Amino acid sequence: TLLKRLCFVLLFTNCTVNYGQLTLVAHLQGDLEEVSGVEMTNDSNGFFMINDGGNHSRLYKLNAKGKISKVLEIDKKNRDWEDLTKDAAGNVYIGDFGNNQNNRKHLEIYKIAKEDLEGNKDIEPEEIDFSFPNQEEFPPKKKDRHFDVESFFHYNGNLYLFTKSRDHKNY
Repeated sequence: TLLKRLCFVLLFTNCTVNYGQLTLVAHLQGDLEEVSGVEMTNDSNGFFMINDGGNHSRLYKLNAKGKISKVLEIDKKNRDWEDLTKDAAGNVYIGDFGNNQNNRKHLEIYKIAKEDLEGNKDIEPEEIDFSFPNQEEFPPKKKDRHFDVESFFHYNGNLYLFTKSRDHKNY
């Protein structure tokens, strides 16, 4: 699909040197229909990818040419996986925190140990459960819908989450 091609063009092109000269490196394989998160592998020779909510609960490892080299089954439902990140130790985190309707009471981040990424077994990740203490209605009134996490990153021992507002007047 066009989204797959665009993703790889942006990921594998050095835009800071070759302005406007994008090169297609690879087409994503069929299992990667709705990629919602991308992170470099620990050896920087490839990428981890996940699909958005409703798809299989899998973490895909791709080589630098965009070919799937490993598929890891994650023993958690993919309710609405939105993004992934990693920490300095090489652990990977999957954000199951999509909340388009602002009606989810329990959001989760799954931590996958670096050692589990090297194996071939199904992975039972550590769960980091959270909710928004200031969300009192599920869903809240439209003007108060600020509880949909779309992205996150790990920095200095902490996870930083980014939400979007459904109220276009109050960002």
